Amino acid sequence: MSFKNMRPKIKSLLLFTLFVTITLSCKKKHHESDDYEILSTVLNYAFGNESDLENGQGWIDETKEYHSLLLLNHTNLRSLDIESIDDYLTFREISEFTIEDFKLKHRWNIQKIKDYKRYRLVAESDQNIRSPYIGMVQISSISYNQNFDKAIIYISFLCAGNGDCGFSSILHLKKDKNWVIEKEEILSVS
Repeated sequence: MSFKNMRPKIKSLLLFTLFVTITLSCKKKHHESDDYEILSTVLNYAFGNESDLENGQGWIDETKEYHSLLLLNHTNLRSLDIESIDDYLTFREISEFTIEDFKLKHRWNIQKIKDYKRYRLVAESDQNIRSPYIGMVQISSISYNQNFDKAIIYISFLCAGNGDCGFSSILHLKKDKNWVIEKEEILSVS
C-alpha cells in the first residue's frame, strides 16, 4: 500500500478520534452548585418545618428553645454507615449509584448553603453535641446517576445531650428545574 492510499485512512482515523473525544466531553457534568442545592433541600426537608413534630422528630423536647444545628463539616462516614448504605443499595438492587461515592471525603462549606433558615448552622469537625443545639447532623457525599438528574444522599442525626436518639436515612432526589426529594428510606431510628 502506498503512502497516498494511507493518507485518507489516517485522516478518517483522526476525524473519528476527534468525534469520539468531542462526544465524550459533552457528557453532562456535576456542578458544585448542585451539591449545595441538594444540601439545602435535605436540611429543609429534615429540619425546616415550624415544629420538630412536623419534621418527624417527635422526641425533641420542644419546651427548650433551640437556635442552632450542628453540621459536621466533612463527609467522612463511619465504616458502619458505609456498610449500611452498601446493604441498602445491594438489597434494593440499585445499580445507577455506587457505594464508592459515599466513601469520598471532602469538607462542606456551610456558607454555601443559601436557602436553609430554620436553625443557624454551626460547622463542627467532631461529634460534640451540647445545648443549645437541637443536635448534630452528618450528610454524606452525594451519589449522582450518569445523567446527573438523580441523586441519593445519606443523612444521620443525633439529638442534643448524650445523643441517645436520632435517625439515619437515604434520600432520593430528582432534578426538574430544582432538586426535589422523591422519597426517603429510613435506615435506623433510635
